[in-house]
Amino acid sequence: MMKAYLLLVVLTFLSAPAAAANERYYREDGTEIRYYLDNADAENLLVIFQGSDCNSVRHMKSVNTIWEAFDTDSALLTIEKYGIDDSLAYASGERDDCPADYLQYDTMAQRINDGVQLIEALRSSYREITLAGGSEGGSIAIGVASQISNFHAVLALNSCSSSFQHDVEFSIQQTVPTEHLDEVLTGFRQFVKQIKNSDEPFPVEVSGHGYAFWKDALARDLLQPLREIDAPVLVMQSADDKSVDPERTRQEVEEIIAGGATNVELEMMLGLDQGFRYSSDTSRLREKIE
Repeated sequence: MMKAYLLLVVLTFLSAPAAAANERYYREDGTEIRYYLDNADAENLLVIFQGSDCNSVRHMKSVNTIWEAFDTDSALLTIEKYGIDDSLAYASGERDDCPADYLQYDTMAQRINDGVQLIEALRSSYREITLAGGSEGGSIAIGVASQISNFHAVLALNSCSSSFQHDVEFSIQQTVPTEHLDEVLTGFRQFVKQIKNSDEPFPVEVSGHGYAFWKDALARDLLQPLREIDAPVLVMQSADDKSVDPERTRQEVEEIIAGGATNVELEMMLGLDQGFRYSSDTSRLREKIE
């Protein structure tokens, strides 16, 4: 009886600890990384990164859609952007109440660092870890994947071409009326030049982002991380996307695959837009992920 008891104690000690959803983690500057861990005791972990809007990840319906389409038996890790928590009410489009800390400190680099830190802290509790994200979240997912090891796979949904500036200009060309197009493009390019040539931050809020975000995003090759990932990567790109350039994305991802990234697969989705819709149809996001 005593031997059986000792064996039970040893096996309990050696087993991986269950992930704690209430553990606190902090950035180097001392601020807390706010995150949510649903179904924490599951065997596998799915990490989903939201897109580029100024909203709490807790209020993004697409995140739950991706989770449900994958497997709700997995644990779900979602991470708030710097300065945001779930007390910020959801709003679509432009808003005038983005938190000041978010506008000052949110960057792709910070989101990637937060993701790496949390995944490394939680990985011992899970057998497999899968990363996913849409729009900017897809770029964050592959950015995180390039900096960690021993994970299962990555899914990037309508994420980007290599150039953030190119995709913004493409979006402007698709959505701005012809009579205003030159004026808007010229204004944006002047803004980009000002950001790139600046040595010191200055107050700015464009498309829900501050100076730090733009400085970081405009300097990045957003597809470079695909060359540095060993695990399987699926890039799903809607052919009628007006937020990023789908044809340039296709060409660049195919070049990366041809260059040796045989773990990367590209699926072009004909007729679908950024929201996985056919024209004004309902979203087919869940259907396409399944």
